[in-house]
Amino acid sequence: MHKQRRRRLILGTAVAALILPALTLPALAPSMAAAAARDGSLSPAQYPSVPGRFYHVAATSADDVWAVGLPYASIWHWNGFTWVSYPMSQNFLGVSAVSPTDAWAVGPSSWFYPTQTVAYHWNGEDWSQVPTPTPGGSAFFSSVAATSATNAWAVGSISGGPGDTGNAVPLIEHWNGKTWTQQSFSLPTGSAQFTAVAATSASNAWAVGWIGAQAPQDALIEHWNGKNWQRIPASTPHGYGDLQGVAVTGPDNAWAVGFNDSGPVYKSLILHWNGKRWCVVPSPNPTGVTNLWSVSASSSTNAWAVGYSNTSCPCVTAAFHWNGKKWSVVPAVNPPDSSIDALTSVVAISPEDAWAVGATDWSSTIIEYWNGKAWNT
Repeated sequence: MHKQRRRRLILGTAVAALILPALTLPALAPSMAAAAARDGSLSPAQYPSVPGRFYHVAATSADDVWAVGLPYASIWHWNGFTWVSYPMSQNFLGVSAVSPTDAWAVGPSSWFYPTQTVAYHWNGEDWSQVPTPTPGGSAFFSSVAATSATNAWAVGSISGGPGDTGNAVPLIEHWNGKTWTQQSFSLPTGSAQFTAVAATSASNAWAVGWIGAQAPQDALIEHWNGKNWQRIPASTPHGYGDLQGVAVTGPDNAWAVGFNDSGPVYKSLILHWNGKRWCVVPSPNPTGVTNLWSVSASSSTNAWAVGYSNTSCPCVTAAFHWNGKKWSVVPAVNPPDSSIDALTSVVAISPEDAWAVGATDWSSTIIEYWNGKAWNT
């Protein structure tokens, strides 16, 4: 199967039964998941495994963690004691939080063409939709990053929804505290899409993705310096790389992850920004095939990258840790009786505190917690 088509099909498998019409109303009353231990450890019966998928996780502290995805896994919140569900008939691919009273969730209004950009805001009490431009008549957000009440970035694609294939134009929009507006930047030649965005301040943000309508594809990296977006080159194996996650802690420490698709199989790809250039950092491939979806860092000596590894199906969760010197495989949990286990997002809060989310068989959610010694569900 063609690599580009394969990736899109995996992303879109078994979605039709899960997607409901989008609502523009605030979230329904929250419901409580089963209580969990104060240290965050969960048992399989306690974490919110529900129909759907989690696509992203974000946190401001150990007691303020958000996970978002497809219905019925739209929005969940960890308050330090339990998971709280905010049921919504909406799809979300990205989430970012500034404080317990300021968070954003973004995504598409539909999985296929046509679709609208969607952004919801959390004010500490409820979620409400905020108007966003949809250039070209069909576009969607894949990621969001906020640093303050007046600075947030959302990126994605002007094209059909996440389940569609075909040409795409990368999209960046900015929140200034009042409105979302489309941003200008030098567009790459040919089809391209942004998959992730990260920021530390109003003058430091990174957006990553890929260029090319089909595999093998080239890495797409843009940097915001406070005045404009600039394309930053990256040296990737054989000149190819599909980036799906980005994290930044400062002007001289950023990570981008994905996979290299220049060979017969996917290989994990991890790039590091040292303040001057992007360079490839050696990364594991525990089964010979690895696709990384997300990266998060709390410091220059603590970062996590997650995704999935396989030789064929069954696919298993992949979790790699950076200790300041090298990336190492750390076993993550694979729910029993499944053929596909994938981690789609991770947030590193501290060396003893991290969360990863994903899906089993792309039909039920996974939440895993790192307590400083092991990943648990």
